[in-house]
Amino acid sequence: MDEIHESCGLAAVRLFKKTKGVPLGGAAYYLHRLLLQQQNRGQVSAGISTYSAERDLLIRTRKELGLVNELFRASHPAKRNSILQNMSGQAGIGHVRYATCGSDGKEFAMPFERQHGRKWKWFSFAFNGNLANFSELKSELENGKYHIVRNVDTEVVMHHIAKQFVGEKKADFKDIFSNLDRIFDGAYNLVYLNAEGTILGVRDAIGFKPLSYAVNDEKAFIASETSAYSNLGVERIADIKPGEMAIMQNGNVEVKRFAKSKRTARCMFEWVYFANVSSVLDGKPVYEARTNLGKELARAETEEIREDHIVVAVPDTATPAAAGMAFSLGAPLMEGLIRNRYVGRTFIESASRADKVRDKYTLIKSVLKDKKVILVEDSVVRGTTTAGIVKRIKQEGRAKEVHVRVSCPPIRYPCFYGIDMSTLGELILPKHSSYDLMDTGSKEVTEKEAGAIAGEIGADSVIYQPIKGLVKGIGLPESELCMACLNGDYPTECGKKLLCKAVQEFRKGGKKRTYE
Repeated sequence: MDEIHESCGLAAVRLFKKTKGVPLGGAAYYLHRLLLQQQNRGQVSAGISTYSAERDLLIRTRKELGLVNELFRASHPAKRNSILQNMSGQAGIGHVRYATCGSDGKEFAMPFERQHGRKWKWFSFAFNGNLANFSELKSELENGKYHIVRNVDTEVVMHHIAKQFVGEKKADFKDIFSNLDRIFDGAYNLVYLNAEGTILGVRDAIGFKPLSYAVNDEKAFIASETSAYSNLGVERIADIKPGEMAIMQNGNVEVKRFAKSKRTARCMFEWVYFANVSSVLDGKPVYEARTNLGKELARAETEEIREDHIVVAVPDTATPAAAGMAFSLGAPLMEGLIRNRYVGRTFIESASRADKVRDKYTLIKSVLKDKKVILVEDSVVRGTTTAGIVKRIKQEGRAKEVHVRVSCPPIRYPCFYGIDMSTLGELILPKHSSYDLMDTGSKEVTEKEAGAIAGEIGADSVIYQPIKGLVKGIGLPESELCMACLNGDYPTECGKKLLCKAVQEFRKGGKKRTYE
């Protein structure tokens, strides 16, 4: 994958009773574990907010740039215990972030907290997605004399939640988010905590991003991915469906519908790339989907497989697809590329793209030498990382040929719902296509386009997954998937408007994020 990123991952926990078995930190301890299992969803910053009825500062928030273990100082037991003690509580929410709106600064890290003298108006929340109508909502707030501190949709969401708290009477959560659903356009999963200890998990009515909850003994959890519960001994897991919220308060969990779902559009990239391979999203196992994508991709293969052909995955997320493809083709699956899992994220990075690729992947030259390599990628979005890998396999690995096979169809359009590819100019395909950018609809890559892309990345050939193969591999109806980046069919009105803006920006050579 050419370094595209999901916006973030969410977590929440509510402890309903004090028990002797609760570890140091209470909710903070469980948030650490929930977020650690979702580190794949965001590596720029991490943060938590916890609630404790036993302190004057009912909600306390801690957030840092970097990884989850850095937030909790996990490598320093004394410091970690001090943080857990300080952040101890009966309820809490957490977040891992990658910036698709705003910058990477600490001030953009979540959760966002808004204090108030009335406990039910004092809240903290974390957000997953992107508002396609961010610019309009921001302008409306500014016209209403609001001062926007950060140019990010999370702040807009915060102000609109706060605007629902009018007068002396408590607002009903169902009414609050029903009102917001009529205001927001785009993807907006969120977890919410107030100073009464109430936890909410809210999934937008389109259902772009996954969200689930789990109950175990006297504890309840919320997470973007089911993999987060894997080490907590949880057995009862349920999806929060589009347009629903899970409310955790008064010792129980209640699920309420706050908005009608006119159309479900789950992001297909969750199964292709973003989600942890052990997760199950809306009833569809990620590992099974990726393996099936490889099997479907094998149907499009044009190479006549001989003894010198091998299948190699770009690890780690393409590995199941490579395995499925190798099995179907009857070709050996070999580890020609090894990912360095200990590099991690650093804020002092090499300036050279080639150096970054070299640091991230190690070649096994004895596997690659004199072979015709079928290199399986999740997606070729920008082409830069793939080009670096292909070059190394040929020059350093001494492979005879490199044939790139992509388990996702070609990316033709930007995403306005939370994936870091919001401009046409950053995509590799539009540069090599003659199609009218406003002529939306499902299209398969042409032979000319594939040849041009192969030439740019240095491959001997490129074959993309057909759209019907993607749908079959995931196992959900095409009508229930968001494939706007493949076919231009944006499931919201503002998404359609932003496409027109993106095309105009592309034609004049601009690089500005479309929704900003």
